[in-house]
Amino acid sequence: MSSHELINVANLSEEFPLWVTREQYEQLRRLNQGGWTHCQSPEEWMVKLHYLRKGYKAKKIDRATFFQKERELVLRWWSQWCR
Repeated sequence: MSSHELINVANLSEEFPLWVTREQYEQLRRLNQGGWTHCQSPEEWMVKLHYLRKGYKAKKIDRATFFQKERELVLRWWSQWCR
């Protein structure tokens, strides 16, 4: 798999895709300053949300953990970026 492969982290949006390279995806996914659900940019937030949803769909995490992490990501997003 090439690090130049593009990933649409807003894959459910037809009008507003957000493309990142595999390398950017892995870097943003691993950022953990202030906790995994704390994000410094909209791109980091979208990558983490994409990764979380992908893991849930692949049954790598259980339902309760998924909803807890998704809720944390969304609430932090609102508190940080939607003022």
